[in-house]
Amino acid sequence: MEFPHELKELYPNQIIEVRGNADALTIILNSDVNIHQFMAELITKFSGLEEQQTLFIKHEDKQDFEKLILE
Repeated sequence: MEFPHELKELYPNQIIEVRGNADALTIILNSDVNIHQFMAELITKFSGLEEQQTLFIKHEDKQDFEKLILE
């Protein structure tokens, strides 16, 4: 399974912006999204990837990032 780079299209009400490259993606979420619940959903939906994917996830109004590695 491949990781989709169209995440903004898959989660239009949750994601404001996705940027990055093949090595890592940064996902900026709406401030009202539960970041831990969102991360758990990604883990469930995208387990069993062919290649590891590193994500840095943050809320639009915060500076802290959560790092998530999908495998």
